Amino acid sequence: MLKNSKNLLSYDYNGATSFYLGSIIVTLLIQAAGGVVSSALVKTYPNVASNGDFNTAFMIAVQLANLAFIYFYTKIKRYKFDFTFVFRDGDGKGITPAVIIVPVFAALFLMICMYLPTVWFGELVRVMGVPEGYGNIELVTPSSVAMIVIASVLLAPMFEETIYRGVLLHGLMREKTALRAVMLSALAFMLMHMNPIQVVFQFALGAVGGFIAVKSKRLLPSVVLHATANALALVMQMTPLAGYLAAFVAWNMSHPVAAAFITLGLFAAAGGVLFVMIKCAFTHEKLSLRFGRKNSADAKGELSAENNAAGDDVKTSDTITESEVRRKIARSNGTFKYWIAAGICVVMLIVNFVTAVLS
Repeated sequence: MLKNSKNLLSYDYNGATSFYLGSIIVTLLIQAAGGVVSSALVKTYPNVASNGDFNTAFMIAVQLANLAFIYFYTKIKRYKFDFTFVFRDGDGKGITPAVIIVPVFAALFLMICMYLPTVWFGELVRVMGVPEGYGNIELVTPSSVAMIVIASVLLAPMFEETIYRGVLLHGLMREKTALRAVMLSALAFMLMHMNPIQVVFQFALGAVGGFIAVKSKRLLPSVVLHATANALALVMQMTPLAGYLAAFVAWNMSHPVAAAFITLGLFAAAGGVLFVMIKCAFTHEKLSLRFGRKNSADAKGELSAENNAAGDDVKTSDTITESEVRRKIARSNGTFKYWIAAGICVVMLIVNFVTAVLS
């Protein structure tokens, strides 16, 4: 609806980073509310902090808060999305097999590629004092399993992708090269989780999701990638596969030289397949990661429209200079808001790390 609405502004660089900052503030408010509720229930339910039903219900609440923020912020600010979800941006081409199949296999190869690096980073964090099992959620009841599937496989991929590979990524691409925009959106996605154990994998997931979004010119493939990766993580945690993987890790830990070669080999092989698969699947797309400042022409067109609306039939050097100054100020404000939001997440990440070490 917002995509086709008239008299609305697209999310520019400044608007997208404001949106990102707002989403982080909403996340912190929801976490604070969850802490208050947990403290209120602790006398009646002493183990509420580790209760699977409580934690998975809270995960659903976070995603519903994301949905509310996306809708109301966009509506109140009178913005429209400058990206598409299902149909390819530019020509409106519909779903092809690659749009669904490639992200599913990309998630599989991403898990293979990043499994051991994630494990070794987790071991490093544990050596620094983070306890074993930090961040794990007890999934011992059918309701907790159902809710974590709803939260992590259905809700989180849709709403988090809308924020980070939708609004933020496309806003960043108005002022950055696509490669820098993908990396910055992946960094924001990683920090948003505020979990010291997850930073390596979450950055990789964000980068691959951004790559797919840029190449496919729509959001659906990155949503499918995110959902598949989360589903595979649950399978690895809740099935007998967890035991086999634990034995595989234990063998690697007892053979460090072999572990180094296996880690690098899997990373290079699976990562290479992943990159080639995504690139070849969307070779018809003209936009590549070397494409720079995607919407600079659109921005200039918007400024020209503003000048014409103000009655500036003849463009003078003063008018152009004023427009350039306004744009530089907006760009500076956007950069400031991005790093404020990222900085807040870094602080919370450090707080969570210290809390885990001291607990």
